[in-house]
Amino acid sequence: MPIRSIRVSHIVLSTEELAKVLLDHLREDEYKDREMLFKVFAKMAKKYSACGSRNKGGDLGFLEHNTSAPEVEKAAATAPLGVVQGPVKSKFGYHIFVITEEEKLVDLDVDGASLPAGAGPGTL
Repeated sequence: MPIRSIRVSHIVLSTEELAKVLLDHLREDEYKDREMLFKVFAKMAKKYSACGSRNKGGDLGFLEHNTSAPEVEKAAATAPLGVVQGPVKSKFGYHIFVITEEEKLVDLDVDGASLPAGAGPGTL
């Protein structure tokens, strides 16, 4: 499986019930258009989220390893682009989230074997 760099938006809620209500709403057919879904998700984040990211519509930016709730990070790692997921429980509450952008990271096959022999910069 290729390594992904993913941009995640989330909404943190105090109860699982509220998370499920918002999740059900975001999964309605009227939000099949990805751009519309992202706009509505951002509005809901601003209104309901218990996280400071609500000011940015729930946008956490590109996730770096071990920077957010590990439960969300783990769930987001395998989530499809543009599909609202959750609820995921963490110490912060119940998260619903969506991958808003994805970059595939590929191995550039640069491991030093193809570099010219001899002392390079920084070697003795």
